[in-house]
Amino acid sequence: MLRMAVVGMGIGGSHGAEIHRSASAELVAICDCDPEKLKWRLKTYAEEIDAHPKGYLDLEEMLAAERLDGLVISTPSGVHHQQAVVAAKHGVHLLIDKPIDITLEHIDAIERAVADAGVLCGVNYQMRWVPAHRAVKKAIEAGQFGRLLMVDVRLKWFRDQAYYDRGGWRATWEMDGGGSLMNQGAHLMDLLTWFAGRAVKVHGDYAALNHDIQTEDWAAAIVQFEGGVRSVITTTTNVAPKNDRNFIEVHGTEGSAWLVNDEIVETNIESLKCPPQPEFTSPVEDFIDAITHGRPPEVTVEQARRSVELILGIYESARAGRAVSLI
Repeated sequence: MLRMAVVGMGIGGSHGAEIHRSASAELVAICDCDPEKLKWRLKTYAEEIDAHPKGYLDLEEMLAAERLDGLVISTPSGVHHQQAVVAAKHGVHLLIDKPIDITLEHIDAIERAVADAGVLCGVNYQMRWVPAHRAVKKAIEAGQFGRLLMVDVRLKWFRDQAYYDRGGWRATWEMDGGGSLMNQGAHLMDLLTWFAGRAVKVHGDYAALNHDIQTEDWAAAIVQFEGGVRSVITTTTNVAPKNDRNFIEVHGTEGSAWLVNDEIVETNIESLKCPPQPEFTSPVEDFIDAITHGRPPEVTVEQARRSVELILGIYESARAGRAVSLI
């Protein structure tokens, strides 16, 4: 039975519950620097799922006290590298919430730390486990789209000002690394680079149109990938409430697919009309299995770096007012 812990009790609370449900892992500890949030989560776990992990306010104290096999990092993006490096030195395998971090230097530090320690590191991009997305990836690899030409993505979400004000770190450059592109759009950027490969040239723009934030609530870009694939990207958190939508279009010389909110709504490729269920349904399940069998997790540090490289390139292009090369 693997001994697992979670640091960050916001969305990390759901990761802890999933670990508790696993037949192969035990949730032995949780950590959050907010005493009230930690107390509330411990109480909720006990009452709702009969889980009784030990609570800690300090990550290093938890790492020193507990013999952990795996740690899920679910804290503000700007501190991921600090926590990952410390945990790796304790020989603990890592699953890090998206994005893995907000600078390439920090990501490279994580990669060096896990390599030096000989531990696994996965990144939580759960949209890779959506059956439609996995089916599209398989069809691309099988050549069913023909030569891939275009992969366009649009994220049209709503976030009110109160969302950004909570916690004091959202949509800040220092801790969130960006807004609708780096935070909400991170999953679509991962799918985009998973489907199309590494971005080599971008021309982007961003703005805060309707929120009092440091970063952006709207971004757009034209992207060129290795091999010549092109993409048009839009992300925003300015749509009407309760109308969140994700749109993905994949077009090749032989086939096309249109996806809305994780469902394929139109395609001429037969294998995509009834996507099979994946072996695992979440990054946490995959992470536990990866530790158990000593294999790489679904999303590696190298793969996660590509989407952050793309996002940072879009920001750089917008500030420069011109297209920029990424390689």
